[in-house]
Amino acid sequence: MGKLNLSLIATIVPLIIVAIGLVGWVLTLRADVTSANKEITGLHAEIDTMHERLDEEFNILHQTVDEEFNILHQEVDILRDIQSLQENEMRTIMADHSGFNEVLKELGKSGLLPSGERREYGGYSN
Repeated sequence: MGKLNLSLIATIVPLIIVAIGLVGWVLTLRADVTSANKEITGLHAEIDTMHERLDEEFNILHQTVDEEFNILHQEVDILRDIQSLQENEMRTIMADHSGFNEVLKELGKSGLLPSGERREYGGYSN
């Protein structure tokens, strides 16, 4: 019977050692998974914070671009108004010059210009 007990002990003791090792390994694995899960949760929180900051920065950038575009659009409108005013003034001046030319022609035909001058004013006869 001593031999049977010794044989049984020789079989059970390694199984108990393997079982204890397996339980230790499972507990270590569980701790590692729990730790990794906490780290992943922390990363998700950091990513959410970064997304919020990026959204805020994007909104600020969008508002700034809109404001700059509106200012630029207003400046272009002002330049168009100035150009329109300049074109109107140029037409008025050109019409006045054309009228001066006609008056000079009539004065020249009637002989009222000194020394029979026959020059054209502004070259508008073309």
